[in-house]
Amino acid sequence: MPNSLIPLSKCILTPSYVWLSSLAVWLGKNLLAQSHANKNWGGIGVIDIGSNGIRFGLVSSLTRHLPVVYEERAPISLFEAQHSGSKSDERTNIPEEVIVDVENSLKRFKYIAHHYQIDCNNVHVIATEATRTAPNSSHFIERIKNSTGWKIELLSKEIEAKISGMGVVATYYGVEGLVMDMGGGSVELNYVKHRPQETDQEISMSKDPINLPYGAAALTKLLEKHDTPEKRDTLFKQIVKDLKEGFEKLNAPTDIKSKDGSFTIYMNGGGFKSLGYLSMSETEVANKSTNGKSSYPISIINGYSTSAEELAKIVKRIAPSHDVNIVESAEVGDLFPMGNPFRISKRRAKLLPASAFLFEAILEVCKVQYVYFCEGGVRHGYCFNKLQKSIWSVDPLESFIKSHSLQPKYLTKAHHNQLLANVKKAIPSVAYDILDSDIPPETSSKMPKRLERLLPNLIYLAYWSMHFAKEARPITAFQLSLTGGPLANAPGLTHTDRAIIAWCLMYRYHEDGSGSKSGGVEKDISIMAPGIFDSVKKLIPGGKDGRTICEIVGKLIGFAILCYPVDVSDKLGISNISSIFKSGSKTIEKQSTIFELSEEGHEININDTEITKKSKKNYKIFLNLMDESVYDQAKVSLINNSLVKKSSEKLEKKYTLRGKRKKEKGRAAMVATNIDETTTSEKDNSVEIDIQVKRNLSKAVKEKKIKS
Repeated sequence: MPNSLIPLSKCILTPSYVWLSSLAVWLGKNLLAQSHANKNWGGIGVIDIGSNGIRFGLVSSLTRHLPVVYEERAPISLFEAQHSGSKSDERTNIPEEVIVDVENSLKRFKYIAHHYQIDCNNVHVIATEATRTAPNSSHFIERIKNSTGWKIELLSKEIEAKISGMGVVATYYGVEGLVMDMGGGSVELNYVKHRPQETDQEISMSKDPINLPYGAAALTKLLEKHDTPEKRDTLFKQIVKDLKEGFEKLNAPTDIKSKDGSFTIYMNGGGFKSLGYLSMSETEVANKSTNGKSSYPISIINGYSTSAEELAKIVKRIAPSHDVNIVESAEVGDLFPMGNPFRISKRRAKLLPASAFLFEAILEVCKVQYVYFCEGGVRHGYCFNKLQKSIWSVDPLESFIKSHSLQPKYLTKAHHNQLLANVKKAIPSVAYDILDSDIPPETSSKMPKRLERLLPNLIYLAYWSMHFAKEARPITAFQLSLTGGPLANAPGLTHTDRAIIAWCLMYRYHEDGSGSKSGGVEKDISIMAPGIFDSVKKLIPGGKDGRTICEIVGKLIGFAILCYPVDVSDKLGISNISSIFKSGSKTIEKQSTIFELSEEGHEININDTEITKKSKKNYKIFLNLMDESVYDQAKVSLINNSLVKKSSEKLEKKYTLRGKRKKEKGRAAMVATNIDETTTSEKDNSVEIDIQVKRNLSKAVKEKKIKS
């Protein structure tokens, strides 16, 4: 298995990565220019003096996506400084040379903050376990204040656990499960429940979070002392005991559990993130383009997820043995003979066995179904806690997109809503279920549908590649949400979300790719990005059905923008025009829009034991291009032209969704309908989606009038 992701040397040779590099440079200069232009831009800085390093970050404004404009990490381990040369468990004073090193690092941070024109009074210095427990803690804090003017805010165990949990909420959109933060000196465990779609924006957490002295550096030191399987077994049992006692005090609510009583865990902190990077590096996907294997395509830790079962297999290989019947584990250096995996330094690799050891203990305490890895930690949580509560419900992805320099100013809210309404009207309900097919039903019912949440953002993103040459549009659109794209640092996206966005936007520009006989836009992208194409493809829920839904959504978005390139609601009055016809004794007013969805299918009779008829459904998406009532009254030329006509002909296609129910590891069974598999007597769960063009809608309306 490969121990690294796509080598940078290969990435920079492709034209798309050259473009992305140029874009990154331009954005950096643009952000800096904006900071100089506005001296009162309201930014804040946060310095987190942790046990294993000091992290510094500048946030340009307290908006939902917490836009970071600068961050770096000073590799100063206060934990090691207090234990170096000491054979006992007693902590020693933070040495003078380390204090000087910290002072110099903070002075550097102060200079950078000043350069970015952030008031020094708006830079917050916080400290956790290593500072809290140092024998000379008071002296250390006083020295920092005298040399920098900054007063260190010493977080208690309880506040540290709360802030850490809020850091996860800051970088996701909706969190329900357990949150674990493994720092250098300690590990925090809490439950978090935040449903942004609900009116009540309280973030539910335990008042008694777990804080134990089993951070990555601390546990590594303990493992060095417990150097036999017998001793490690004793240590393992002690950790399990401590976790169980703390877990009982958490009193986690039942509604954050799955039906089988299992939890989703959100992991952050350097110790756990290393496990995430290791899991990424050992994930392989068959690559049809190269007839070989591809590495995991998205090297972004935030939003990466895996089943607890799969992670346990990796952990078992590297965790120090605590079974007296098993031969002692290999040395750390022997674990990665071909070099350390991506984003795992030599120093971090030494701490990796401790992280694995702790994860094994967690699995002894509670049942875990899925693991999500998070970028958000104490710094993010500290900033999020300063936001107004009304902002907590805002989608961080939408907040990120709207404030981005690539977002066109001419796309008004009214225009966006018009496009969204048209596209949303044409999407069958089954599409939402298919793209949620990897989510357990009891979980999906608590959160907005994935496509429902992504669709408004897809409308915005559909414009981000429009200004490129035609041949570049599909590939740049495909990579917007991936590692090198402008959305790489966007919060609130899982890797599944990123794959769906990539596939939809690729098909938004399907007309700019090769013709269908040549393999279409998919063939083009597989050639331009052979290292990641098949891997991204595999991330989309529902298999081929899920990719078909993304294709349809992307094409509909592109066609809607073609028909409505500008806001026509006010000037042309389209939103006020309707067709009137009678059905029986009722008069029906029908809005004249470019999309119309009709659903046909069998009546399904459900009794206690089975469904007696087939569950096959047929959806027809009509493109209304020749409604004379629109053209006569508003004289609209935007739709009645050869460009739209030619594009509409390319859209006409019949799709068949097979609805195969193959089970994914650690995920729910894949379904194409809402019907329970166990109650279906016939296996035909296929769904047909037929896109047709109505070129004489007014005639059809007249016929309905005559019949009525």
